[in-house]
Amino acid sequence: MSVTVTIASGPSVQIPWASRMNAQAALEQAYNTINNSQQFSYGLQYFGSFGYLVFVINETYDTFASSSAPYYYWEFLLNGQPANQGIDETFLNDGDTVGFAFSLYVAEKHAGTTLAVKHKFKTAAIRS
Repeated sequence: MSVTVTIASGPSVQIPWASRMNAQAALEQAYNTINNSQQFSYGLQYFGSFGYLVFVINETYDTFASSSAPYYYWEFLLNGQPANQGIDETFLNDGDTVGFAFSLYVAEKHAGTTLAVKHKFKTAAIRS
């Protein structure tokens, strides 16, 4: 029983799956398994009821902190599909794949998602 954690243009690692494991625990376990911050590092930011979202992987930061578009972010994928919740609220099953891809933010596509909340929060901070 295992889960795979895959980073676009980065490492991919299989880790043991456990009952009630969330994607955040899988990411932490992947970090500990790789055990080399030169190959894999990440940072999280908490967005209240929307949970934790990744803002940096391997020293590549999302660009929501930029004052102008286009914006890029670390998209959290569950089995190849955009996840609907933060990594702390996404619980995994045996065989799942947790992925992260550096993607273009498109307001229309991401309306109503946790990513839209992240974008709103970050751009509001820039303007104030």
